[in-house]
Amino acid sequence: MKRNSVTLKDVAAEAGVSMMTVSKALRSKPGVSEATRGMIIDVANRLGYEANTSASILKSGRSGIVQVIVNEYNIPFYSALIEALSTAITNQGMLPFLQQTGYSSKEAESVLANTRIAGALSDGAIIHASSLNGALVSSINKGKPAVLIDSCDEQPLVSSITFPNEDGARAAIRHLAERGCKRIGIVGPPFMSKTEFLTDPSPRKLRLRGAKSALQELGLTYDESTVIPLNGLTEEYGREAGHRLAEDGLAFDGLMCLNDSSAFGVIRGLRDRGVRVPDDVKVIGFDGVRGGEFTVPSLTTIRVDIDQLAQLAVMTLMQQIQRTGDPVPPTRTIVGFTLVERESTK
Repeated sequence: MKRNSVTLKDVAAEAGVSMMTVSKALRSKPGVSEATRGMIIDVANRLGYEANTSASILKSGRSGIVQVIVNEYNIPFYSALIEALSTAITNQGMLPFLQQTGYSSKEAESVLANTRIAGALSDGAIIHASSLNGALVSSINKGKPAVLIDSCDEQPLVSSITFPNEDGARAAIRHLAERGCKRIGIVGPPFMSKTEFLTDPSPRKLRLRGAKSALQELGLTYDESTVIPLNGLTEEYGREAGHRLAEDGLAFDGLMCLNDSSAFGVIRGLRDRGVRVPDDVKVIGFDGVRGGEFTVPSLTTIRVDIDQLAQLAVMTLMQQIQRTGDPVPPTRTIVGFTLVERESTK
């Protein structure tokens, strides 16, 4: 039998089941046992069955494609997020289509609005990209299923799965204080006054707000001198900050970095100038990327449950894709975190 001539009927006949059962099994639909599903997939592979994607899309109105839009691929956090989302999507029998925006608001809007390939064919989108808030996504997508990662919209128009930004930052500051730190600096955000915290929230602002509240609860200083702003949360910007901190005499005995990548850079920059972590200053990061376990010193961090985040994002999107009748109301879910203590704060 020629590979491209094998039909669903042929697979059903060979497997000894109905065509409906084969269709459900190959599309990971409920109503088929795992044993039967595995047997059908084996038969389909042996016969060389290839689904007629165009016919399937026309019949069901779905492609099985999920757009995954992120700022970039090339930092540890996004590598971990993309891997977790891709796994969660494929576990649902769907196909991830990855796109990056380079932190450009114009590119982000273009990627989402594009009617070629993923924009036209995808069943929905999972988005972690600067400038794409709920109002904009809702306007561009015109009701198409979407889930935002780490959106801080106070009145969500699009469902979101968010990081424990405020609570995680508060836990990080408290950890440094418990380790004896009295002069704690916050690396990453610009300084914000009380009135600025009342404006539209963002992940960076929420992390700063959590750090500020913890400092004040502990009776420690929060002012412009305790905030070390970076132009970007990468290793390179962190290293430059480490150099500056050391050259200025290191006014801190503890540093909380807004993400792990900047923490890696800060530790490297301090070491370049002869400052020892944790002996001279203790450092904690945020995100929990895998590399922190293997740096010297290994990095204490607020580890976000990325697998849980990815599974919740895909589950939330699937509820929208599979809905019948009224649209699913937007929801906001905050994922959990674990404080992982390593050498950088011991």
